[in-house]
Amino acid sequence: MTFSSPLGVRMTDDALDQTPSGELAAEIAVHVLGHAPRSVKRFETGTQHHVFDVEFERGPPVVVRLADPSGRAKMAGAVHLSGLLRPLGVPLPALLADDLDAAFPWILLERLAGKDLGAVAPGLFQRQLDRVAAEIARAQAITARTRSAGRYGYATLPEDAPHAAWSQVLDAHLARSRRRIAAADLFDVGLVDMAQAKLAAMRSELNEIGPTPFLHDTTTKNVIVTLGGGFSGIVDVDDLCFGDPRYPAALTLASMMAYGGPASYVAAWLRHAGQSDDAVFRLYVALFILDLMSEHGHVFNGNIRPSTPEDRAALYQAFEASASHMTRA
Repeated sequence: MTFSSPLGVRMTDDALDQTPSGELAAEIAVHVLGHAPRSVKRFETGTQHHVFDVEFERGPPVVVRLADPSGRAKMAGAVHLSGLLRPLGVPLPALLADDLDAAFPWILLERLAGKDLGAVAPGLFQRQLDRVAAEIARAQAITARTRSAGRYGYATLPEDAPHAAWSQVLDAHLARSRRRIAAADLFDVGLVDMAQAKLAAMRSELNEIGPTPFLHDTTTKNVIVTLGGGFSGIVDVDDLCFGDPRYPAALTLASMMAYGGPASYVAAWLRHAGQSDDAVFRLYVALFILDLMSEHGHVFNGNIRPSTPEDRAALYQAFEASASHMTRA
């Protein structure tokens, strides 16, 4: 069987076993923009798609996001949400072209100036961090006003969210971390039991939380900021989550506790959003530290953080701190 690529190239079943490449990203850029790139570099972060930074001798750079065939639905979600959120004022990059039916589905996007927040934040002043936090709170507030269907969890369309209660999303989150931690055998899986017990004790409170739509990945990644502290926008929005909109702030704090960064940024985010740092929020932080632990020893889409004793010790320390805050909050 053969498949037609967006460039008119015939692709065989064998080709589908290959990884989306920089060469294909360059072909797409030529096809859409009409001139060859000066350089094509893959972004080192990301666990799902193959994302390339494409620069030209003249003209602005672009980003090509390529998916395996299994990622077709996610790529379609990115196109849908760009059309939904960008006109409302959520600062997503302009979508320049796409082909969701290609053997490797792709989209071509405006390249926002700057780097992921995590790479820039340690060098920023608090007033700069505060401005970025205010922009993220604003984008989340816009997203929160989009449609909800009374269901919870991750989905592009609200009616497709998989759970009937918010606590079920957290149960699924912990179950995934448990499987990964047990498989890699680098951390004590008993930490998951501690978090699960706290979740069980809070279940009634958690199930009172409504299914608010939010951008779940505006963390130390996907928030693009210049070295001078200018906020450029948000990238890699393939789906939403429906539940407690503090969830991505908790992930951001977990990342900063584990790998370094100004926790004051998260405090500013919560302040601008009018949200509280309470025991429930600290439960989320503990869950995300377990999630970070669960990534050690696994390869995601060819990108992996090397697992060092120092990193593992930092994660244990971060979990202990989050557990202490969870009890006191």
